[in-house]
Amino acid sequence: MLTNLFLSVLEISLSVSLIVAVLLIFSPLLNRRYASKWNYWIWIFLALRLVIPFHLIQGQSVTALFQRKSPSTSVSKETSPDIAPDETVLSPMTVELPPQLTAPILLRTERSNIPITLLDIAALLWLAGCLCFLSVHLVSYLHYKKWLLIRGSALKDKKIWEQLLALEQELQVDMIDLIESPRASSPMSIGFRMPVLVLPKEKYTSEELYFILKHELIHLKRRDVYKKLLFVIANGVHWFNPLIWLMQRNALMDMELSCDEIVVQGGDYTLRKAYTETLFSTLHRHCTRKTPLSTQFYGGKDIMKKRFLNILDKKGKKNGAGLFLCAIAFTFIFGMLIGCTVTKEAANDTDDTANPPKTEELPVDKEEEIIDEETYSTPAENGDPAAEIPQNGQIYGYISEFNSDSITLDRKLWVTMESEDWKPEYNEDAGFEVVDAENDDITFPIHKDCTYSALKNHHDPVTELNREEFETYLRDMEYPILWVMELEDGQIKNISEQYLP
Repeated sequence: MLTNLFLSVLEISLSVSLIVAVLLIFSPLLNRRYASKWNYWIWIFLALRLVIPFHLIQGQSVTALFQRKSPSTSVSKETSPDIAPDETVLSPMTVELPPQLTAPILLRTERSNIPITLLDIAALLWLAGCLCFLSVHLVSYLHYKKWLLIRGSALKDKKIWEQLLALEQELQVDMIDLIESPRASSPMSIGFRMPVLVLPKEKYTSEELYFILKHELIHLKRRDVYKKLLFVIANGVHWFNPLIWLMQRNALMDMELSCDEIVVQGGDYTLRKAYTETLFSTLHRHCTRKTPLSTQFYGGKDIMKKRFLNILDKKGKKNGAGLFLCAIAFTFIFGMLIGCTVTKEAANDTDDTANPPKTEELPVDKEEEIIDEETYSTPAENGDPAAEIPQNGQIYGYISEFNSDSITLDRKLWVTMESEDWKPEYNEDAGFEVVDAENDDITFPIHKDCTYSALKNHHDPVTELNREEFETYLRDMEYPILWVMELEDGQIKNISEQYLP
């Protein structure tokens, strides 16, 4: 479960990183042409996508809907006359993880050996880093809030309260607490359920107070502190991706730029210049301590320079709704076309790699070798006892070759906990284990009235298929499927999908 979640996070991180990289490259152009609020909304959407590491189409990865790679199952060209030799189909950009990541490593304990892979270890490291990142930010926020407010006191200046009440009525913002603290080196709002507006113990003119209070109230009205929390969570989930760190930094900058645009909206150049002078007056008050989970009027020299240029920009900016919709569309497109998977070699035993499968012919001219009506016996080349080949009943296996009149099967055995062949290292939670049969690959003829069926999405009700649909189903699968074969007199009468490993 954790490994699957980690792979989903990797897929989403890769797909969103492409959008982030494009936005960062073209950010100078976008900032000149579009209002900052549209960039801000794009970052919010991308952050939401980053913190929802699941594909929501019928419970399976979206990439599986587009994958057209041939699995280990091979279909003969003679059986697919409708497919041109040079025909190409849509294929996603699949990042194949090396098979070494899924090679089991046995951890020895007093009672048993626990198999674990490098991919499992990577998933555990990712989870540990995520929890550590979020815990550090949460503890830092709580400590900073307490450190900031412990010496704070209610502000009693009547003029400041009158200014605050007038702006709350103008902006339609609920009344909030206003305090002053000697530990605050910049005006800010902090808190989620009960936000508090904090002012440092400084002397401000009426004009400065107007801009400062309006700026912070706009942050509160837009619930920007919750959006900052969203960016922190997205960064924590994808802490291993440097592009997400850059995304968070630019998102916070665009948050401030968009807030400034609302403050000076409809104002003339004189008002804009007065607002920049208020910002400039905070430059000498360097904030020695801060937390991402608060809104601070002073955001650092680099951000302040960009805010000055954006506020004094006289050029009209375009509506960026189209840009926002394009970002949404490309996010979904890249999400469908990019995936992570493990190379197929990881699913095969090393013995199978060293010993290529052999096709075993049934003895049709020696009826005296029949042991009973259920099995044939084939002689072993090394003198060992002969392996039994079923002729009637039910068998399991992976299809290694599919021809017009026969199927070559890598036979497997379905072992349950009640079976004599059950071993302690098998999966007790599942209650069954699929193991290799003793014989090599076996070729069975296909009955002329053979029927085919598959599981919709590998877990839903059975769907009946005709011959052509079955061939297409085999060709489109990326991973081997365990099949159940019904035998009748040595011929395959029915083929049904068991499950996708």
